[in-house]
Amino acid sequence: MSLDADFLVLCGGLGTRLRSVTGETPKVMAEVQGEPFLDFLIRYLISEGARRIILCAGYKAQAFEAYYQKKFTEAEIVLSIEPEPLGTGGAFKHAERHIRTDRVFGLNGDCFTPVRYADLLSRHVSRGSRATLVGVRVAGNKDFGTIVLNERQEITAFREKFETREVQYISAGIYCLERAVFGQMPAGKFSIEYDLFPRLIGSGFHAFPVDVPFIDIGTPERFAWAQENLNAMVRPK
Repeated sequence: MSLDADFLVLCGGLGTRLRSVTGETPKVMAEVQGEPFLDFLIRYLISEGARRIILCAGYKAQAFEAYYQKKFTEAEIVLSIEPEPLGTGGAFKHAERHIRTDRVFGLNGDCFTPVRYADLLSRHVSRGSRATLVGVRVAGNKDFGTIVLNERQEITAFREKFETREVQYISAGIYCLERAVFGQMPAGKFSIEYDLFPRLIGSGFHAFPVDVPFIDIGTPERFAWAQENLNAMVRPK
């Protein structure tokens, strides 16, 4: 099975908080369970039907060019190199020239959630959404901002992080976007989370709620957790 959507993976993070563990290695290439985290992520995307993956790279981009364009044969790996740090949104906009499909998946390269991408795409299309954000159900949260949904699973607001024991939904850093949404993105540096998503509220912006594991390797503590648990997070099909 292949999905009719390109995948954009954000790989430009400096990984400043992980320097004590990974040194100068780009964050997404830090080794988890014996291989670069991004290897694991790409293999999972291919197993889900990805056939064209665009890596949005910045910091040490030459490492990606030398490694990834030769490593995987089941999918075309394309490299989009930022001329300067452009933020999450700017990196997507800069990669627009490489997109060949009417809708795309976007995801943070330092996170993993075992999402069924075919189900995400089907829900996105059936609802006529312009953008769909994967929301992970969590009980107790102090590290991440949360998503506010209505009964139709439309996103109505975002809340900043605060400590609570209530069940909430947090962003998995995975999106399905209509190609037309790129027309609302400015050139230059901006954040997709803070500068674009709030502007999409009320105009076909939905959540795709899931109750599955989630990992963000952005801190030494979460990176250590991934070392023990990453492979076990993948659900059998």
